[in-house]
Amino acid sequence: MNTRRRFLEEYPKALIDDQAAIFIGAGVSTGAGYPTWRQLLQDIGDELGVATDDVHDLAALAQWSVRKSSGKTRVLGVIRDHIKPDRKVPPALEVVARLPLRNIWTTNYDRLIERAFEAINRPLEAVSGADDLSIRPRPGAARLLKMHGTIDRLNDIVIATDDYELYRVNRGAFLPLLQAHMTSFSMLFVGLSFTDPNVRHVLSLIREAFTTTPPEHFAIVRPPQRKDFKTKKEFEARHIQHKHWAEDLLRYGLHVVEVSSYGEIDELLLEVERRVANNRVWVSGSWPVTGLHQDQTEFNIAVARALGYRLGVAGFALVNGSGLTIGPATISGFFDALQETGSWDLERRLLVRPFPQPLEGREPNRSQWAALRSEMARVSGTVVILGGAKLGDETPIKADGVWEEWRAAAERGSLIIPIGSTGGVAEAVALQLVGSGSRQHLGVRKPSNADLRRLMKRGNPEEVADLVMKIISRSATVQS
Repeated sequence: MNTRRRFLEEYPKALIDDQAAIFIGAGVSTGAGYPTWRQLLQDIGDELGVATDDVHDLAALAQWSVRKSSGKTRVLGVIRDHIKPDRKVPPALEVVARLPLRNIWTTNYDRLIERAFEAINRPLEAVSGADDLSIRPRPGAARLLKMHGTIDRLNDIVIATDDYELYRVNRGAFLPLLQAHMTSFSMLFVGLSFTDPNVRHVLSLIREAFTTTPPEHFAIVRPPQRKDFKTKKEFEARHIQHKHWAEDLLRYGLHVVEVSSYGEIDELLLEVERRVANNRVWVSGSWPVTGLHQDQTEFNIAVARALGYRLGVAGFALVNGSGLTIGPATISGFFDALQETGSWDLERRLLVRPFPQPLEGREPNRSQWAALRSEMARVSGTVVILGGAKLGDETPIKADGVWEEWRAAAERGSLIIPIGSTGGVAEAVALQLVGSGSRQHLGVRKPSNADLRRLMKRGNPEEVADLVMKIISRSATVQS
């Protein structure tokens, strides 16, 4: 199995199991338009009469400036002027903000990661000082561990040789925590060169603790490209060095995933997000308790329970808006499966987004409902539409909310499985999709026409649920 394929199989699984973390390096920030270390310290070097291209230890260059200026004022001013302005958040970090990560590490000072989380209103606790590590994050918030400090606290950043040499005195609490995360989690490194002495120190500790079977981690790396060098000889020499460097990282359990361009990193992370979403199934639907044929109501409830049970047994996560009748029945079946299999990990496997109902005589918050539907569509790789009806003026009508959920799922490119035999919106969507001869209809992923027709015939609820699970399984095989 090649490294890329291994990464795309193993890391999404770790995310699904809540056993993954990520480390964002300087390469991500430079890709967003921030200067490299050499560019950042170029003016400092000019003042000292030193060309940054001739200096391998840039921390030493910063230290020389600190000594000459009798303080960090000059260096910190340069960092403030170049790092403080906001740059556009790169697509890679937009994906990172959406992934089910609890711990994010970085050596970067900028606020790109914070802003990526702010853009989707996801809570994030940024920790930039060692003393802050003792403060528990807010429930539900991811944790951003800025081990070299942050632009918001300039006087506390790691920049010069003194800062690195005294790191274990001033910031030592970060190191055992990073070691613990690299021992217990699958860590993905993005944009990191592995030259940072603190990161290398932790890698050496991992090496000491696991001499033969280190925990497995991944690093997305862009190898040297011919266009990066003036001569072919220079490129070949650098390429050979890179090959040996990548092989050497295996001593620490680090598998290098090579990309030919930085844009390919975005594509890889999007694929990771898609594979995580494929483990989540959104059962969308509603059905009035009274007012419609009782046999149809009983059939729909039985299908919902059977489907929820099978999703639980198969290890899927359930996404649900707790729609009338259908939602509780699906969740009930899902609960039964978790209890029977001993997988009572509701926090990870059950994503319920109940829609806030207005007081009598008041209008619902439509924008809030739309945001909830958008979120459920975003995190779900498969959407099963079951029923989708409500009572109008004493007559059944199709539920507007389920229509909107179908549209939200279609826009995300999810696999849509309408169980037409359950009536309502599910039947209408099935009739719309069954006319297409391909696996897609106007960009919507769908089951085969034969499967759609089978789902339009009312049969044994258990058999209907089995067919839905087979469709999901076949789709996962094709997608991978």
